[in-house]
Amino acid sequence: MKKLLALLLAAAMLLSFAACGEKEPDPVTDESTTLADETLDANATEAPSADATESATGETEPASVEDATGEATSEAASEEDSTAAEESTAPAKPASKDEIISYYNTAVNEAVAAKVGFNKLRYVDNEQLNAGFLLKTFGSLLYQFMGIGAENKYTMDVTKGQWEADLPHQYLRKSTLSAADVTNATCTANGNQYTIVMDVKGGKSYADKNSKSNSSPIDKCGICVGDADKSYFDHKTAIVIYDAIDDVLGGAKISESYNNAKVKAVIDSTTGHLVSLTVEYNISVVIDAAGGGNATGSSHTIYKNFKY
Repeated sequence: MKKLLALLLAAAMLLSFAACGEKEPDPVTDESTTLADETLDANATEAPSADATESATGETEPASVEDATGEATSEAASEEDSTAAEESTAPAKPASKDEIISYYNTAVNEAVAAKVGFNKLRYVDNEQLNAGFLLKTFGSLLYQFMGIGAENKYTMDVTKGQWEADLPHQYLRKSTLSAADVTNATCTANGNQYTIVMDVKGGKSYADKNSKSNSSPIDKCGICVGDADKSYFDHKTAIVIYDAIDDVLGGAKISESYNNAKVKAVIDSTTGHLVSLTVEYNISVVIDAAGGGNATGSSHTIYKNFKY
């Protein structure tokens, strides 16, 4: 019995060992591997927020490269828009005849209003005198009245503000030219300057003891004109010449005319200020008196070195 019992116990132990040998071991977890995998998964599924970046570094960073690029592009676009706006506000170059005349009138009239300083030169060349005895006797005097010849050149240096102390001279007049006075007008740009060239219609004047008349579009362009014998008048009309010689030739009848009149003005396009102004035309004077005749020449009036 004891032997049988010992065998049964031994068999039970063997069965127990066999059962334990068939049981699979529990898997061993590697903590470091699991943590790494979890970190990678978190990075792959969720990007750090702008707030998280700011709190970690202490500085605010753009949310993405695209946003930063977009902001730079927006700033560049804003600068371009600003530049375009500035360009659009700059005065455009006048194109039509009306626009050119208006632009010219404004420039001259602003110079008059500012009582600018300038240098002025006026002379008449290409002179010819066709006269009888009496006019030949007074020819040099007539030339002087007309400003003909190198010896009769007129020059004047006007300082800014001198107009106040020397008001009667009015060295430069307001311009009142209209499209009806101009046959052709052009404007060309050269850097920051506009050059305006206008062909002005011809005109004429008449004077005797009893009547006087003047129809001269050139007088509207801003040159200094008047109806008396003054050396600073640029256009010597029949009225001015008669006033100069009536003491000697009171019975004379004087006709004056001009043609091929051209006005050229250079204007600073950024300020609208005159840079230079030139007025030229061919003049003819006919004196109907004992031994009368006529005198012709080309008149040039030049304003430059404007000081505003």
